[in-house]
Amino acid sequence: MTVPRRPTPRRRFGRLRRLASGRWQAGYKGPDGVVRYAEQTFPTKAMAERWLSLTEVNLMRGEWVAPDRQGETVAEWAQRWLDRSVHWKPSTRAGHEWMLRARTLPRWGEVELTAVTRRDVEAWVAEMIAAGAQPDVLRRSLEPLQAICRLAVTEGALGADPTAGVRLPRQPKRNLTVLTVAQVEALAREIEHPVFKPAGHGARAAAPDHRPDLALAVRLAAYGGPRAGELWALRRRSIDLAGPALLITESVTEVRGKLVVTPPKTGVNRRVPLPAMLREPLAAQLATRPEDPAAWLFVGQTGELVRHLAVYRRHFRPAAARAGVPGTRWHDLRHTCASLLIAQGGHPKAVMERLGHSSITVTLDRYGHLFPTLDDALTAGLNETIRVASCTYVARPEAPKSKNGL
Repeated sequence: MTVPRRPTPRRRFGRLRRLASGRWQAGYKGPDGVVRYAEQTFPTKAMAERWLSLTEVNLMRGEWVAPDRQGETVAEWAQRWLDRSVHWKPSTRAGHEWMLRARTLPRWGEVELTAVTRRDVEAWVAEMIAAGAQPDVLRRSLEPLQAICRLAVTEGALGADPTAGVRLPRQPKRNLTVLTVAQVEALAREIEHPVFKPAGHGARAAAPDHRPDLALAVRLAAYGGPRAGELWALRRRSIDLAGPALLITESVTEVRGKLVVTPPKTGVNRRVPLPAMLREPLAAQLATRPEDPAAWLFVGQTGELVRHLAVYRRHFRPAAARAGVPGTRWHDLRHTCASLLIAQGGHPKAVMERLGHSSITVTLDRYGHLFPTLDDALTAGLNETIRVASCTYVARPEAPKSKNGL
């Protein structure tokens, strides 16, 4: 009687085979899906299994590194990360490249990526904190290194991300500066009528220009809520006087001294309704521009796109001081718009769509404290529901008692 041969149990990890020479070869499939074999063969099966066991332990601990990716520096991986991020906007790319040059590469550029440890990263963060770096600077400094390490983990060059779990100081919440309508109008009047200042030493200074275009820009920002880049990228075809309304389809930003036009921040076009009182100043501004639908609504002194930083420094900041709201930023006009919408009873969803936020969570996180009446309204509504239910409740009649009292 022939006894059936018991099947060889399948290995849980790795693979072994005996070569014609009698020696044993061991291999395994790495996290990147590539099958790799030991550089040497083993005289016994036990020694080959021991090598596989050690490799498996390294994988479980997150200490495994692809043999062909060892020796590559952080600088090499940083360039690989930049080359693959083709979806970035020009301003995003410029920001990451600047942070790499200023913060990441001076400390980590020549270090082998596999030699970066969490302890070293935490020590680097501690050094920046001791040097007075603010939480926002710390976050932006660490972001490139985190992205590089995540890419290396994905490609199997790192077994674990050494930046994972590194804690940073909490970013303090900035108190929002919100203007009243009276303050917005005072600011618009001041920026429209600059103050004449003598040149001094007997020189004659040119009379300041009348700037109704900048007054309109302030009102559009405060009553419509477009971002600064979206405002300066408006064209003739972006204006709907019948509404009136703005059609937000582009944004302009300055990258390395050049103005670049890109899609809006969230990549979604939107229509922004405006108060009727802005129809007349919008029509007056359009009358100063060419009939070409692609003509910019606002232009600088040279007839080209507006440089926001120049407007802010030369016109907006001095006008804010004269209007009695020193320290006001241009972005505070956007906060003002959100505040005015909420004060009119605007639903968070409507505020989100008007401001072009990526989600309602962003709106509530940023402006949730401006909805003080929502909780009271919910409580009042719940109270009314309970009151109505109590008034309409009909008691169930009692069951008749039996003769024996049961």
